[in-house]
Amino acid sequence: MQLFDTWLGFLGCMCGLIAAAIWNWPAIRSAAIGFAVGIAVVMVVNLVAPSPAPCLQSAKGWDVWRAHLLCS
Repeated sequence: MQLFDTWLGFLGCMCGLIAAAIWNWPAIRSAAIGFAVGIAVVMVVNLVAPSPAPCLQSAKGWDVWRAHLLCS
């Protein structure tokens, strides 16, 4: 099963809003913190378990560096 990683940012935002509703925290701050945590988890997931670039010609950013490290 593959997880679309950027959904973790959305889920973090939703968890922040739910936490705001339960504990009477400010909604904007809780949503922003949840979103930031979700995006941090996305970056960790991408660095720990990266998927290889399908084609180096269309690779961008970290995919180019990862392909270089795998081939050298």
